[in-house]
Amino acid sequence: MVQAGSHAAAAEIVCCEVTTRHSSGAARVGAAATEPTAACSPARAAASSSADPMSPAAVRFISDRAVAAGAAPFTAPARLTSTPPPPVSGAELAAGLQAAFPILGAASLATGAGAVKVLVGGRVVHRAGWVAGVSTGLRQREVQHVPSAFVAERHRPLVALARKSVTVRFPPAELRAALSDPSPEWFADMLRPCVREAVVCGEVMRRFRSRHGQAALERWFPEQFGWTVEVVSEKEAGVSGCFRFVTHSAWQANGNLESYMTNLFADRDPERYAKTVKALTQWAHVCELLSAAGITHGDMKPGNLLVDEDGNIKLTDLDGAALLPAHIVMDAQEDAEMATAAGSGGAAAAVASAAMRGLETAAVSESPYTMTTAFAPPEMWVGWARSRMSYPDSLEQLLARAESRSWAGALQLLQQLDGCETRLEQLQLLSDLGGRDWMCAASHTYLLGAAVCDWSCEQLGQLACVVGGGGRALQSDVGFLSELHDVAEGLMALRPCQRPSMQQLRTRLARLADDWC
Repeated sequence: MVQAGSHAAAAEIVCCEVTTRHSSGAARVGAAATEPTAACSPARAAASSSADPMSPAAVRFISDRAVAAGAAPFTAPARLTSTPPPPVSGAELAAGLQAAFPILGAASLATGAGAVKVLVGGRVVHRAGWVAGVSTGLRQREVQHVPSAFVAERHRPLVALARKSVTVRFPPAELRAALSDPSPEWFADMLRPCVREAVVCGEVMRRFRSRHGQAALERWFPEQFGWTVEVVSEKEAGVSGCFRFVTHSAWQANGNLESYMTNLFADRDPERYAKTVKALTQWAHVCELLSAAGITHGDMKPGNLLVDEDGNIKLTDLDGAALLPAHIVMDAQEDAEMATAAGSGGAAAAVASAAMRGLETAAVSESPYTMTTAFAPPEMWVGWARSRMSYPDSLEQLLARAESRSWAGALQLLQQLDGCETRLEQLQLLSDLGGRDWMCAASHTYLLGAAVCDWSCEQLGQLACVVGGGGRALQSDVGFLSELHDVAEGLMALRPCQRPSMQQLRTRLARLADDWC
């Protein structure tokens, strides 16, 4: 089979050897495979233990054996001997992110990379997803509360941090290729899930500041301490090629609004009614400010509002937000200002109010995003319902599914569809509601109402177990929470244009405070 002095013989040996290595149970064929010399045995053992049948070691062994048989030396093709590209470092990834997403600014908004030094280990307060396997895009989102950290060159050297991270894995060769590609779109598309919240946060804060000023920005948003990229070791993640994108922002003394209000009632705080109404009134006010700036927060809920030591709320977790085009916001603002300048009477005020109300119901172009489907308003379910209406007898199944999962908005929409007499009426209703999943600033009203209804029902359920022997104080709590639930339920109209304005909500909350505080 082997011809001495022939290059073809060496090539044939390579093909024969590769075949036997890919077929572990097959018998070896050819003289070179069956008659190793004593001198070649160690090399054969090393090559046989290699996971790669085309490794340079295997090729050298075959080539050396062919030379011993009289053939000319065999040179491995370049693809067999080329070394893999070096892994992407954290610094390279950070530089690529800054170039692809200029809104991120520097690798740290404080004083550069490493400006935030954690002094006390953090406690995980939220985790979603995981990192495992070998596919692109597997990621884990984690939020930690860090009790104490040092931030260089800040007016408060010791701060409590909210450390948010997204851990993601990319095949090293694919990431290197995307980073080296002249066109930035490939790299940007790969990394967008990691940096979505930081990018959206930058865009929202820039829009909010341009509309309401720096002082309002500092009042309603936690201080941002920047971002960085960490390389996650294979030992920690279980696979190679993992990175962690980390952002740092100021934590607030009273945690999120949900735990804050719950603790007020659990601890029997003597001012629990007033503090609850104050927080909800501020929530309504920040929704007004967001609407005036053309910002819609799709995941608006108590868990995404932080409360400082004075009971004032701040808005966080902005990855579910979207912006109206700037020209729409400017047109509505100009119309309102012109109406106000035209006169000081009720007619001028009504025109100005109508202009801003139109801004509240204008749909954002991006698809809605919310992590809490139980609070999602009907407009966020329109496309979902329409896509499933093509199946026969599916409406009853959808109703049962929505009810079992407590999807209030979906249930409300499906009940309206169930009341239609013909399929044409159903399609017309869906078309009137937008024809697709969407959201607007008035979605905040429904999200607020659904979240407060859910929280108050939970509190009433807990009180029901003890109110019989709990005395007048607990009975008072039941009365307050029941009235609060009624106020919140009134916000959950099917159509955005039918929902009360935030100014009307603040008026209702003020009446509630007058009655109970």
